[in-house]
Formats: sequence, C-alpha cells, structure tokens
Amino acid sequence: MFRNRNFIRPVLLASAAIIPVQGFAQEATKGSATQLEAITVTGNWLEEPNKEKMLKHPGARTIVDKEEFEERGAMDVRDALNQIPGVQVQESSGTGGSDVSLNLGVRGLTSRLSPRSTVLMDGVPLSYAPYGQPQLSLFPLTLGNVEAIDVVRGAGSVRYGPQNVGGIINFVTHPIPDEFTARISSGAEANGGVKATPSLLVGGTNDDGLGAALLYSGIHGEGYRDGNDRTDIDDLILKGKYELSDTDTIGLQYHHYSGEGRMPGGLTTAEYAEDPFQSTRRYDEFSGRRNDISLRYQHDDGENNFEVLGYYVNSFRGSHVEQQGTGSNAGRYRLTSAPRDYEYFGIEPRYSRLFELGDTTHEVTVGYRYLWEESSEVAARTGFYTRASGIDPYDLPMNTYQTSEGGTTAHAVYIDDKIGIGNWTITPGIRYEMISTDNTVTDLAGGVVTGKRSPEIDANELLPTLSVAYQVNDVWSVFANAGVSFGPQQYSHLASTTDGLHPEKAKTYEIGTHYEGDALSGELTAFFIDFDQELYLSRNIVGEGLWTD
Repeated sequence: MFRNRNFIRPVLLASAAIIPVQGFAQEATKGSATQLEAITVTGNWLEEPNKEKMLKHPGARTIVDKEEFEERGAMDVRDALNQIPGVQVQESSGTGGSDVSLNLGVRGLTSRLSPRSTVLMDGVPLSYAPYGQPQLSLFPLTLGNVEAIDVVRGAGSVRYGPQNVGGIINFVTHPIPDEFTARISSGAEANGGVKATPSLLVGGTNDDGLGAALLYSGIHGEGYRDGNDRTDIDDLILKGKYELSDTDTIGLQYHHYSGEGRMPGGLTTAEYAEDPFQSTRRYDEFSGRRNDISLRYQHDDGENNFEVLGYYVNSFRGSHVEQQGTGSNAGRYRLTSAPRDYEYFGIEPRYSRLFELGDTTHEVTVGYRYLWEESSEVAARTGFYTRASGIDPYDLPMNTYQTSEGGTTAHAVYIDDKIGIGNWTITPGIRYEMISTDNTVTDLAGGVVTGKRSPEIDANELLPTLSVAYQVNDVWSVFANAGVSFGPQQYSHLASTTDGLHPEKAKTYEIGTHYEGDALSGELTAFFIDFDQELYLSRNIVGEGLWTD
C-alpha cells in the first residue's frame, strides 16, 4: 500500500527555567564595553556541551547537566528527559514496558521505542542498528553514568542521522577527572516497591596526560506492580585517554550493559477498578545486553580541528510475551519469543578549518561516515494452552516460524560553512546519504521452510539545511532554520512488504530565541514538521504488523 500525504505538525514551544548561568565566551568589562575572546574553531558541535553553545546554536537546543536533573529529583533517564521542553517519555506495554526500554518522542512524534530521533552516547549511536533497527526497546544506559544530556531539536540534520526528524539527543557520560577521584553513592526509589540505584566513579589523570576512569551505575529492585517484581540492570564504562601533545589527544572507551525486567502490561478499566496493582501478564519479560568499544583521535590547534571516531557495537535482546488467541483459539494463550542479535561498525572522520575572508569569518567543516551493520532475528512461539490447565508455558517447545537476516551498508558525506558577519551567523550545509539495505526473510512451519524472500532497497538522499542566528547581546540570541530530515526503510519494513515503500522524509522549519541570563534561562520556538512521506505501522485482522507509507 502506498500513500503520499502531507503531514504537518504546527506547534508553539515555550520554556523558561531559573538556573545559574556561567562560562560565556563574551564577558562584560567595566562600563558598557564588551571584550570578545579570540575566535577559535568549534569543530564537534556535541563536544563539551555548555550554556555558551546552547545560546549560540541556531536552533532549539537544551542542555541539562547532572546538577540540574539531580536538583529536580530525577531518579532515572525518563525523569531527566521529561524535564526537557518538547520531549515526551511514555510508559508502554509489550517489549517497551520494562525499565530496560526507552519510549522517547520529540515534538509530538511517536514515542514507541524512540524511532525518530538519533540517540547517542558520547557520539556513538545507542540503537540496535542505526539504519535497519533504530528502536530502543533496549536502552543501554543508566542515569548514574550521565554527566549531561544535550537535546538538539533543530539545525542538526546536516551533521547527524539518519533518524533525525525528531532531532539529536546525546548523553554525555562522566569525563575522566583531572585529579584522582573516588566517588560512590546509592539512591533508592520507593513507589510500592524499592529500587536501588548504586553508582561509582574512580579515576584520574597523571602529570604526563595519561588518564583512566571506571564508571558503574545500576538499577536493582522491584516496582509497585505485581508483574514488575524484578529489575536488574548493570551499566559499566571503562575510559582511557592520553594527551599526545597540547593539541592532540587519543581516547579509548569500553562499555558493557546488561539488563532484564518483568513487564506488567496494561489493565482494562474493570481490572484496574478491581486491583490497580495487579498484572494479568504472567510471563512477559525482557532482557538484553550490549558491548561496545570506541576509539577517538582529536587534534585542535584553534584554527584546525580534526577528529576521527571509530566504534564497534554488539547487542542482543530477547523477550517472552504471552499472546491471546482469536477465533477458534479464543480464551487460549501461547507464549512468543523474539531473540535478536545485532552488530555494527562505524568510522567517522571530520575536519574543520577556521579562516577569515574580508569582514567575514568562516568555519568550514567536511565529514564522512561509513557504517556497516547486520541483524539476525528469530520469531518463535509455543502451541496454544489454557491457563486453567496449570501448564507452565516455559516447559512447552518453542517453534520457530520466521527468521530474518538483514544487512546495511551506508555512506554519508556532509559539508557546512558557519559564516560570521558581525553579530550574524549564517550556516548553509548539505548531507548526502547513500544506503543499501537487504533482508532475507524465511517462513517456517513445523521446522519446514514454507517461503523465502530477499528484498533489497537502495536509497540516495540529498538533505540540505540553512540556519541563521543573530546575537543580540551577551545573553540573548534569535534564530531561524530550515532543513530536510529522513529515515530509511528498516528491516521490519522489508520483512512485511516493499511495495511502494520509500524513505521517510520531512521538512522542518524553526524560528525562535534563546536567553541565558544570570538567573533566568529561556527558549521560545515555533516550528513546522511537514512529512512528504511517512512510514507507519498498520495491522491486519489478526494483529500482525504491516508497514506502509
């Protein structure tokens, strides 16, 4: 099924908060004169997020640091994100209903497993597979390891992607301390059940520029629902860096995450009235793990900024969900299983150069990303059973009825030029994505292959952007931008149909203002998101998913 429709979301977004502001590049001197610091190359937009970068960004952007979300009482990543304007984090049933998952939506876009935003940790993608499976039913990070959350809702699609319609969200983990530091803490969340949230940081840097740190954060305990009686999450990060010179640094980071949890599911009105703490989902559970390693080299001499980031990610997720029968199997149940393995490798070099041309300054940045990914997915289920029989469905044989083996090779190149003319900053840019995706889907019945298909799709997308910002004074800026974002076909799309499917594309327009005063911080933004083509999930009569656009 093909449907080309205009999908427009006009929304006015306003936010204001009283927070301390410090560390601007422009500082007032005696009288009314203003002394400007020497202009240096910015390079990586997401590196070392601070209030100055937020003020000067030509689009909606919010940076919340550890002190802020702790002062506001955030217990986990969901709480911290819900404090950010334009971001909604929702609970959900199914494989999105455990503490291991994240259901993140930006500006009213769907939040189910966070499919429309590029979510990063220290610049490394956090999804299973950035192109073919960008969901976060496994969200491999806990708040105890987070130093800051940087949410770029506009003017970021030229640098980051592919799923950038809802913006870019980068979780910055604790840096390696300059001095030896040992810090341990533990909190507890009591809401009918008790969940402990221990965290640990040990590390430092010696006089030769060699530094290392160990970070740990976890969540262990029970929720308030009967079916949410077990959550076990461990999040471990090892960091190392060496300062080769005053301008060159190399860093290595290893990350391991494992988590499991029960999923209580939803209740009908009658069930909630009877007992709001109960769960009718007796066997639903979710588990997952992720291992990733990244290597980063950085050179910054004030005029030239070069960075190359390489990373490898391997992850697994598994779930059991009880499914109710229909038709002749009404009143009966079966247990489904969905083990899935993913891995991807990426390398991202980027070079920025600062120079003057007449009365203008230019920071030209060129970048490239190569990304290779593979997925292996299995769908299995037991035979039908009745709950009254007392059968433990885990004792029943699990029969595989579908497998899929997917792969993607993607290249992305981009260039932008941040042009400074007095108080004005104009940044044109363009990104070009070249993607090749395939997925071999095999259907089985009783262990016998009944069907096999191997769809392949190539996509080449040109994504222009233009942003303009005006610095009114040291604490106030206004901005406007326009850009094209997109999301490619995913493995689940290819598993159901390829008839008429196209990449999901959207035009985004913004106009707004930032204010960062001594005691008051505010942002006011108006925007349009116009989907020329939108991929969405419909369902047939037996509840099976079918992707269309």
